[in-house]
Amino acid sequence: MTVIIRPASYQDVPALTALTEEMGYPADSQALSDRLTMLLGSPDLHQLWVAEIQGEVAGWLHAFWRPLLDAPAAVEIGGLAISLRWRRHGAGRALVHVAERWARTKGATTVTLRAAIHRDEAADFYQRQGYALSQRTFRKQLDTRD
Repeated sequence: MTVIIRPASYQDVPALTALTEEMGYPADSQALSDRLTMLLGSPDLHQLWVAEIQGEVAGWLHAFWRPLLDAPAAVEIGGLAISLRWRRHGAGRALVHVAERWARTKGATTVTLRAAIHRDEAADFYQRQGYALSQRTFRKQLDTRD
């Protein structure tokens, strides 16, 4: 089965929304479209690709350039979603490979990512791709009234 990787476009918003919802994250197509505008408008900093299998969007990956003060700049995979229907067909591996290739063209020597604690299958996938657990992530939800 052939996996085709291509840049995401506005025509992909319904599929991107459905895949994001399938991953368990609330997704509003208008909000997603607005974020897509910001990402597509900054190609030096953000890349968003989709994987197609048999003409269907099977997954997406967002990667972004992350300059740091205390370490060389890196590329971070901000999100990866693969449809349950198309898992284990090579879409995730192909998307990660494209992100790593982009990172090399940017001069990055590291790619980082985050995986939700409850997503054991994702952690296993990333380890199979050569990624190692290296730090904890802390998150605080801000009160928007302040």
